[in-house]
Amino acid sequence: MSAVDNSDDSVTTLAYEAEPVMSLQEGEVPQWLDFEAVSRDLADDGVSAPEPFVEGLRTVVTEAGDRGLDLKVVYTEAPAAVYTDARDLAALLNEEYEGTILVRTPVFVGSSSDTIPRHKLEAGQDDAWEEFDPVASASVFAHKVTAPAPPWGAFSAVVLVLAIVVAVAFVVALRRRLR
Repeated sequence: MSAVDNSDDSVTTLAYEAEPVMSLQEGEVPQWLDFEAVSRDLADDGVSAPEPFVEGLRTVVTEAGDRGLDLKVVYTEAPAAVYTDARDLAALLNEEYEGTILVRTPVFVGSSSDTIPRHKLEAGQDDAWEEFDPVASASVFAHKVTAPAPPWGAFSAVVLVLAIVVAVAFVVALRRRLR
């Protein structure tokens, strides 16, 4: 992204240098963090984070497990270049680990799961992004993706029955009026 300074016809770079930063390509390991260390760190307790956050994130992972969610959480202070890097890292880790992977960077949140639909993951990410603290962010995400969905089938059945009752009542009232 650049802006033109009309005073001397020079270009000032605002966000990125000459070439745009590209997201990870399929199978590509991110260069902005030590992927192997993160992957090894997830193996023992499902958490990869700086030490001050590990215990809190372990608690979130355990509580999520109690609700039936196989959650693994990565919090890194490494600067991801683009917003899709967190999701791409989660997807790459999801190839090694089953369940749901949440990746939080200082600016971005991404996730991948082999059990939860993308729309639920995105809703969880949106809510998690609003929390700056990585432990609170992971907790919000876990609660959002495990929250029960509204009983849409029951709602639809009730609306259908009400529509039929209203239609029948209308027909009965119309017939009575015509007599």
